[in-house]
Amino acid sequence: MSNGAVMEKSVPKSIPPMEQREAQETPPVKVNNGKMTPKKLLISSILAVVSIIAIVAGTIGWRYMSSHESTDDAYVDGNITQISSRIAGTVSKVLVEDNQYVQAGQLLVVLDPRDYDIKIAQAKAALEKNERQEQADTADVAVTDSTAGAQSATAASEISHANASISSAKSLVANFRAALGMEVAKLSSLQSQKQQYDKDLKRYENLSSQGAISKQQYDQAKTQYDMSVAQIAAEEQAIQQAKANVAKAESDLQQAYSDLTKTKATLKTAEAAHEQTHVKSYLSDVSKATVDQAKADLQNAILQRSYCQIVAPVSGRVGKKATHPGEQVQLGQALFTIIPDQSWLTANFKETQIGKMRPGQKVDVTLDAFPGQHFTGKVDSIAPASGAKFALMPAENATGNFTKIVQRLPVKVLFDQNSIADIQKYIAPGLSAQVTVNLTANALTDR
Repeated sequence: MSNGAVMEKSVPKSIPPMEQREAQETPPVKVNNGKMTPKKLLISSILAVVSIIAIVAGTIGWRYMSSHESTDDAYVDGNITQISSRIAGTVSKVLVEDNQYVQAGQLLVVLDPRDYDIKIAQAKAALEKNERQEQADTADVAVTDSTAGAQSATAASEISHANASISSAKSLVANFRAALGMEVAKLSSLQSQKQQYDKDLKRYENLSSQGAISKQQYDQAKTQYDMSVAQIAAEEQAIQQAKANVAKAESDLQQAYSDLTKTKATLKTAEAAHEQTHVKSYLSDVSKATVDQAKADLQNAILQRSYCQIVAPVSGRVGKKATHPGEQVQLGQALFTIIPDQSWLTANFKETQIGKMRPGQKVDVTLDAFPGQHFTGKVDSIAPASGAKFALMPAENATGNFTKIVQRLPVKVLFDQNSIADIQKYIAPGLSAQVTVNLTANALTDR
């Protein structure tokens, strides 16, 4: 092929004259019969390698993006323990400074204990007084119960004796009344006999005056009459004695009844004493309860006294110190905070990112405070609701003017303690973080 032919193929016919002249001044391009020059071969090779690298990088990038989710809306989170006074008092000592690291149980603040020492002394005195009263009430119950028991036993014995006396008196009354009846019957017989003797004596007296009988017969009749009169007189005395015996027996019977009544009254007194024992037993129980209350008051006073020493409930660093010696603190007043060593990450992922996210998946973490360093962790849990639902005034989209906004869900991520061992004490809640979750690594069953 000639140079003219080459120029005709190289310059279009529509080129203006000026451009045609410039094209004519351009050296002709030589065609090497379809063979590439080394320079073109190098460029082609470079382009091919770049294309392959781009394809491989794109493939790797696509696979990485499809198996990882990232967010920079993340921060270090942790518990903040508020240290406050459980009693009112005056600060004597403050043994810590801002940002100081403290161990759990370490003494932080000492309050003036003198007011509480006085309360302990008062509680001890009240306890001793109530214990003495309880002892006296218990002893009184025992004495009253013993006295009531003795009275009951005595009354029972006296009732038994009174019943026996009544039985005996009744028997005597019956016997004396029977004896009185016999004496009365005998007197009646003697009076009848006396009347007969009186008639005989009068008849014998007439016959003796007439000489019809001997004097001896008259004297015999007179003697019988006199004996009858004497017997009647004796029988009348016997009747009087029998009546006296009956009256005495009846009096004894009434006395036995009276004694029984008195003994029953004594028994009622003993029963009342038993009731009083029950009442005093209740009072003794009240005294025991009072002692228990006094013991509880003493324990409470000792407990309140122990609150004069404020110790660290957890290990961590002190922050927001707001107390000093001489200050008067009140119950519940905040003194400072302790930030424990335990920390985690709260990462707010978009709702479109959590579809394959599961507890246990591995996490790569970078902290803005430590540029260039990578830390590891794992997904602990996913919040049960979006951050908007936990807001003070959650959005309500029932007005009809709805604008869809991609929501974010907080995901709790736990640090691998080995990865942060060197800087753990410098990781503070609130630090910004970049979190990347590997969606295919070590996924656990949903909780």
